[in-house]
Amino acid sequence: MFADTNTPVLAPVSTNPAATSLLGTNIAAAAKPAGSNVVYVIPVREDIDKSLVYIVRRGVKEAIANGAHAIILDMDTNGGRGDSMEDIMELVGEFDGPTYTFINKKAYSAGAFISAATKHIYMSPGSVIGAAAPMLVGAGGEVEKTPDTVERKFVSAYAAKIRAAAQKNGHNAEVFEAMVNKVKGLKIGDQVIIKEGEILTLTNVEAEKEYGTPPKKLLSEGTVADINELVQKVGLTNVELHDVKPTGAEQVASWITAIAPLLLLLGMLGIYIEVKLQTFGLIGVLAILCFVVYFFGHYIAGLSGLEFLALFALGVILILIEVFAFPGTMLFGALGALFIIVSVLMAMVDRFPNGPVLPTLPQLEMPLMKFSIAIAGTLVGAIVLGKYLPRTALFNALVLHTASGGEITAPMADTKAESLVGATGTSTTPLRPAGKAMIGDRLMDVVTEGDHIPPNAPVKVVAVEGNRVVVTKA
Repeated sequence: MFADTNTPVLAPVSTNPAATSLLGTNIAAAAKPAGSNVVYVIPVREDIDKSLVYIVRRGVKEAIANGAHAIILDMDTNGGRGDSMEDIMELVGEFDGPTYTFINKKAYSAGAFISAATKHIYMSPGSVIGAAAPMLVGAGGEVEKTPDTVERKFVSAYAAKIRAAAQKNGHNAEVFEAMVNKVKGLKIGDQVIIKEGEILTLTNVEAEKEYGTPPKKLLSEGTVADINELVQKVGLTNVELHDVKPTGAEQVASWITAIAPLLLLLGMLGIYIEVKLQTFGLIGVLAILCFVVYFFGHYIAGLSGLEFLALFALGVILILIEVFAFPGTMLFGALGALFIIVSVLMAMVDRFPNGPVLPTLPQLEMPLMKFSIAIAGTLVGAIVLGKYLPRTALFNALVLHTASGGEITAPMADTKAESLVGATGTSTTPLRPAGKAMIGDRLMDVVTEGDHIPPNAPVKVVAVEGNRVVVTKA
């Protein structure tokens, strides 16, 4: 078990500048290709992180939705995060057709793991694969030393993962394990590929060399100059290659999804405050903005569709109807709350075009965890706000600002504030607790001590503190 501040990373981690795509102009990039002759080319470049997960997710889902014949991972990476690597391996496994890895230059570390998740591996001249030993990297990017027992468990777990992927896709599991576990070494028949105590790394020539009886290629099925040659070599004709290009928004999505519980917390707190005040103003606008950013991030990440944003908007409308048109009925409010909860949860569920309509329990585990964190934070925030914030001048000013539509005027410019205490009048709007009342011959912004007073009810001023006029039912 590792501390939360540590990030499992499959080393070495890239420090090189962004690699330029080698696909060139021979690849046709259709906006919405369709048909069995379409092959999706998904880039696995630079460091493997959450933003790359979103690119791969988008590519795999588009390939499934458009009935693509195959997927090719165009790989040139030094490795990266272990959790992102696992996500990409699972995403590739969702595609039922042929899957290929084209090692454009290098597939170190996490790149080697992802290669094992595809059914076929081809390499370019001079390319390399391997060096997949995992290590722990701290928040500052430094490699952390761990006890031998922890390291052995860590290596064993990742070795089992890459063996399982290799076995599932018809690769030699021992070859991939030798890239992870230096204790194993690799020997085929009488030939020693690598000695115990060393980590396996293969060039394209070494990877396609044949061993054993009958002879079988060690790892790579062949060396090809580019993806066009790969397609020809595997016998695909009249193929339309669709290049999945990074949009740059994937990094934004990774930031937004990382703070999803915070966005939900702030949004729900804002709705709570507006329902409590039975008004709609700046707080409500900010709450809705938090939810819009939340849905926007999950939409970019390839998790949420626009239909869930529409369902959320319908839920908000129903709650507003409950608050302003039919207070106390509970029907509209309950339906609105249900729509909001469903839309928020479904926005985090990773659903595929060919998958079931209703999410499975494993798909709901992470959304439920994040939503529970947000709910717990909202409850704590509501208790704190209910106890302390109404006593502050800032909150009173905000309440009056919301109730009056943006203007706060002095109680009575030509009258001393003290003379208002004891004055009576009539409420002209619902006071929940803020609103307006006619005190004498002046329409004023007032606030109760917490009680709700209906319109046209007699009221009495009990305190004046600056612009804060406190009334009670007379």
